Amino acid sequence: MPDKKPNVFQTGGDTPQVPQQPQVPQQPQVPQQPVETGESNPSAPRPELMNEGTDTLGNPHVSNGEMQAAQEMLRRTQVQLDERAKAMEEKAMATEQRLPVQALPGYAEMLQDPMEPISTLSQEPQEVLEEKKKYTQLCEPKWDAPFDLIPLPSKGKIYNGVKESVKMSYMSGSDENILTSANLLESGEFLRVLISRNLLERNLTYDDLTLGDRNALMLWLRGSSFGNMYPMTIVTGKGKSEEVDFDLNELKYIYLDEDPDENGYFDYTCPQGGNQLKYRFLTVMDEDLIETKVEVDEEAKEPLNKKSTYTLQQQIVSVDGDSNPVVVGKFIDNMRLGDIKSFRKHYNERESGVDLNIEVQTAGGESVSTFLPFNFNFFWAN
Repeated sequence: MPDKKPNVFQTGGDTPQVPQQPQVPQQPQVPQQPVETGESNPSAPRPELMNEGTDTLGNPHVSNGEMQAAQEMLRRTQVQLDERAKAMEEKAMATEQRLPVQALPGYAEMLQDPMEPISTLSQEPQEVLEEKKKYTQLCEPKWDAPFDLIPLPSKGKIYNGVKESVKMSYMSGSDENILTSANLLESGEFLRVLISRNLLERNLTYDDLTLGDRNALMLWLRGSSFGNMYPMTIVTGKGKSEEVDFDLNELKYIYLDEDPDENGYFDYTCPQGGNQLKYRFLTVMDEDLIETKVEVDEEAKEPLNKKSTYTLQQQIVSVDGDSNPVVVGKFIDNMRLGDIKSFRKHYNERESGVDLNIEVQTAGGESVSTFLPFNFNFFWAN
């Protein structure tokens, strides 16, 4: 048979003779070189010296066509493997880019950094929430009570669906139970319950109020119920205590003239670092969260008072267009002191509310500069 493969084994003298096949042209002999691989058979042919169409022993048994076909198959298989590996890598990268920041590696460790806020105080502690549940019914607004329209220092600009003035009901006999409840006073929820009962707005709650708007509503409730003359104790220049009356109508109100963006945020550029910030004015809830964090630190005997950091974390919502809370927190930790000072000045000059810095006259005609105190006597004229 002309296409039968040649016999590759030696034949002995007594072995029957096999019909002689066409001889394969002899390949030129290549001198064997020592193999420096430490193998026991240094005479084994090296792959680079093997001829096309030979097996691993250098003996011809595969045709050139078959060898070329096998090599082409290997090449195509390798191309397919490379393309599959590339596709899987691109898919993995795309998946990683879609992951939220909370799912990225190291996110939990970053939040547990002692100098790092936990989610920028975005949620109240569970014990605070449980305590507030006790007063849910007490906070139900008196929807059917007579009311008046009270202008807000913020002009309602930072709230959704709120006008410049809000409906406030007058305090009534049912509110007297609030004023005389010792347990409510001790709980710290007295002012929350009192304003919530009398704030007749569907789109605005006590926690949503800015500190300035909260103070303005509190002053109105006090003045509309007990009059505007507020008895208070001051210390004269001679160090003596003296009882004086202050007219609450003399307080100066600061109104918000600047317009925020669609989210209620304002812009600020750091003069030293050049960073573009978005910030918001603190609400009652923000203030409560900050105070809670400070109390937790004090109970844990933390060596640092981080109220300044916690306040900035609640005020600044984005840095250079990035609102990731971890990014904002890291920026605040490394914010230059000059930028912090200038930002606070900018913030304080634009914050709406009531200027509680006052001047009162003593019986002897002395003018004393002081701060309007909000204490238990504020809602008890006598």
